Amino acid sequence: MTTAKTTAKTKTAASKPAAKPTAKAAATETVAAPIIPGMPNFEAFKVPEIPFGDTNMFDLSKYDVKNMEVPAMVRDMAEKAVSQSKDGYAKAKAAAEDSIDAVEETLETVRETSLEYQQRAIDNAKASTDAVYDFFKDMFGVKSVSEAVELQTSFARQQFEMLSAQTKDMSELAGKAATESFKPAKDAAEKAMKAA
Repeated sequence: MTTAKTTAKTKTAASKPAAKPTAKAAATETVAAPIIPGMPNFEAFKVPEIPFGDTNMFDLSKYDVKNMEVPAMVRDMAEKAVSQSKDGYAKAKAAAEDSIDAVEETLETVRETSLEYQQRAIDNAKASTDAVYDFFKDMFGVKSVSEAVELQTSFARQQFEMLSAQTKDMSELAGKAATESFKPAKDAAEKAMKAA
């Protein structure tokens, strides 16, 4: 039985991995390895050891940051950048305000002209309705067919003339509305082009 125990101890001892090398030994091993595989292990090809253990190299308390002076050139560049950004902001703000004013003026003009257009349309419809009412009232007083034909011909001519006049008036009003509506936007665009 003792031989079986010794054999088992030898197997476990053999199956244990070898002790890991220390950090210093590992560093020297990596330094000694050639950079290019297959190249001989010359001293010129060794990787120099860099000390990463010094954590004080990023310590800013060593420097007197409060008394550091910003170079004049950097200060001038910063002041110019701030000045230019303020000017750019002022121009953009003025342009935005102008465009808002133009939009408000355009909307007000559209509102006014559409109200005028609606009022004219109502007036035209009333005039047409009154003419039809008068025609039927006159038709009830007709005594002969020839008088009815004459009255109907006269009514048709009057309706055609009235419709032509109303159409001309409404188209002129629509053209005026379109011109006046887009005038503020056109003026704002021309002003922006002159400023640029």
